[in-house]
Amino acid sequence: MSSKPASPLPKPHTPAPVWLWDVFCQVIDNYGDIGVCWRLCADLAQRGHTVRLWVDDSSALDWMAPGARQGQWPGISVRAWEEAADAAKLRDLPPADVWIEGFGCHIAPEFIAARAHSISANALNDTRPPVWINLEYLSAEDYVKRCHALPSPVMQGPAKGWTKHFYYPGFTAGTGGLLREPALEEWQHGLDDSWRGARLADQGVAWTGERLISLFCYEPAALAQALADWMRADTPTLLLVTPGRARRAVTEVLPNAEALAGLSLHNSPLRLHYLEALSHPEFDALLQCCDLNFVRGEDSLVRALWAGQPFVWHIYP
Repeated sequence: MSSKPASPLPKPHTPAPVWLWDVFCQVIDNYGDIGVCWRLCADLAQRGHTVRLWVDDSSALDWMAPGARQGQWPGISVRAWEEAADAAKLRDLPPADVWIEGFGCHIAPEFIAARAHSISANALNDTRPPVWINLEYLSAEDYVKRCHALPSPVMQGPAKGWTKHFYYPGFTAGTGGLLREPALEEWQHGLDDSWRGARLADQGVAWTGERLISLFCYEPAALAQALADWMRADTPTLLLVTPGRARRAVTEVLPNAEALAGLSLHNSPLRLHYLEALSHPEFDALLQCCDLNFVRGEDSLVRALWAGQPFVWHIYP
């Protein structure tokens, strides 16, 4: 018989708790708010949680996350903002474990009052207030580390005595970090020209091996010079222009460019392709395909980082 001590039995795996989350979002402009909030909802659902997204304008989800408004994304339900103030709809609403106020929006007083009343009525059942988070904008400033996770006591109203906490995304330890799905590394492998060609073909892009540049910007002052440089360059370039402000910016510089889409611009090495609105997975794939990405705002900046390709960030003008 062996005299070695028996190996200890492996400790049983304790699954992470599964929670119900309420995420609140008001769309201000340029879809950044809904983009980040949807990324958060999708990531939470992928990790097994259940999420209700309360939003005042969900129309962008039709292209950003097709099927979301029709309830076709498991674990996520999209709710109209005004329903959070409808007492009849709140009466039988299962209480959430976590509330997230996206980017300074405020939860309807009726929603807060309904939860406070429920807690008061069920005091003997040890019902507790939700974890209440104020999700702030991404920043690399020094204050982020100082302010992340700071408490903010509620001083008045039906939630008096509860506590909110600030959540600051950031790039360093001690901040809230960045949204990153669990399977990110898996789809970063094997990104060869065959993969790039297939993904581009999915978007109707006829790629013939040129340098690929994506353009998702506001109205950069240097755009005219950049286009002129690419037209004079020795390297053939295919510029993939996103809809909206980027497309309008190109048209202002080159009024006849849309008529020449897909063709060589004035017998130069530069071709343009105007993209349709892309879903989040399609946009992520675009960033991975390109040799250089011009991005703007918060969500596309983070996705450009994860894509691992050179990029230029156009800050808000």
